[in-house]
Amino acid sequence: MKKTLALCVVAAFLGGCSSLDMPKKRGNKEIKPVQVVDGAAASAEYHLASSHWSDVAKIRDEATRLSFQVSQGSITKVQAAQLLDQFRIAQVGHNMVDDDMYAIYLRSAVQSQQGSIDTAQSKAYIQNALVGWQQRWPVMRTKPANPAFTNFLMEVMNMKPLQ
Repeated sequence: MKKTLALCVVAAFLGGCSSLDMPKKRGNKEIKPVQVVDGAAASAEYHLASSHWSDVAKIRDEATRLSFQVSQGSITKVQAAQLLDQFRIAQVGHNMVDDDMYAIYLRSAVQSQQGSIDTAQSKAYIQNALVGWQQRWPVMRTKPANPAFTNFLMEVMNMKPLQ
């Protein structure tokens, strides 16, 4: 019983560890090791998903369509934000960066709709959050492949996209 318990504890600790595969050689060429963190390969070379920029364009188009509906009075800012989130999840799915930026975007829409902040304050609120992600991005260990919603917001704010 004590051995079983000890093995379970060791297995639990090892299950949370990251691993590093040993370098291998193929002919004269060395194959670089791949670090595995939480079941995902963390590569030194990062690439956006091949559909990323078309996904950003689709989100932009949907945001434009929803903005027109808000201007016509057929939906509220908050409803538009929620519909845009449903669209982005269907288009690109969840990721840590976009989920965080959507929460900030929604909070800004709610406060703006309530009249507790104006358009300039709403824009500054979102820009500050985007600046935070721009600062974190270079040092992130595992970056999402398709932060399309965040890069859509970067585009709207005339900021450098995450790449």
